[in-house]
Amino acid sequence: MRNSKLTAVVLVVLVVCAWEPAFGASRTVAVERQAGTIPGPACEDGLILDDGTAETAYGWVPSAVWGEFVQTFPVGPLSSTRLDSVCVCWTRTRPDDTLDFEVVVYSGSQWLPGRTELFSFPASIDAVPEWPDAAFVEVAAPFDAPALGGGYYHIGVRWNPSADQFFFLCADQSPTDEPEGGFFRDDRSGGEWGSVLDTSDPIFGDHRAMMVRVRAHHVPWIPTMETPGMVVLALLLGVSGWFALRRR
Repeated sequence: MRNSKLTAVVLVVLVVCAWEPAFGASRTVAVERQAGTIPGPACEDGLILDDGTAETAYGWVPSAVWGEFVQTFPVGPLSSTRLDSVCVCWTRTRPDDTLDFEVVVYSGSQWLPGRTELFSFPASIDAVPEWPDAAFVEVAAPFDAPALGGGYYHIGVRWNPSADQFFFLCADQSPTDEPEGGFFRDDRSGGEWGSVLDTSDPIFGDHRAMMVRVRAHHVPWIPTMETPGMVVLALLLGVSGWFALRRR
């Protein structure tokens, strides 16, 4: 009797281990690697880090409550800009073709996004194609989205894989492209990010870029009335007053 109970426990453990990675590990999954078809242009006048072909796509096992993938955008192109829209490429492997998700924006360094998002906004896509086909959706950023300063930004998507199962974010894995930084995390990571360029997860072995693109426009810098803005305003007023006195 004791041996039969022990056998049952071992079988349960084997089933659990076969379904998911070890506790605390990433639960990322990917579609079979091949060249996907992506119809139509998307954010073609924006900042694009991929080469336009999707060799694979990244997703999460359906037991995840939420998961995020973000692409790292270099210093410079997004400095002093405001996002107009974000283009995201999606595919799927199951019959459901409608996905609700969020576009997420994080500041941070080249090596790590912040733990807390800078801002996010909801989005959806209908008629997501089945792999190996894929499609971009362009999502307009809200009018009140904050302007971006200098530094690195990490922009991507968050969705609920337990509600919208087996949807995948397209990825470029062309061998001729230089790899672009990116990060991932889910509800079991404790808020900790994993890097696609520094992980033992095999699905990122040939990573080049996530297929997330951004359109943005430059905005003039206007000092605020916080301490730095008050200092600048005081200096401008002082210089103006000095010139006015010299003219008398």
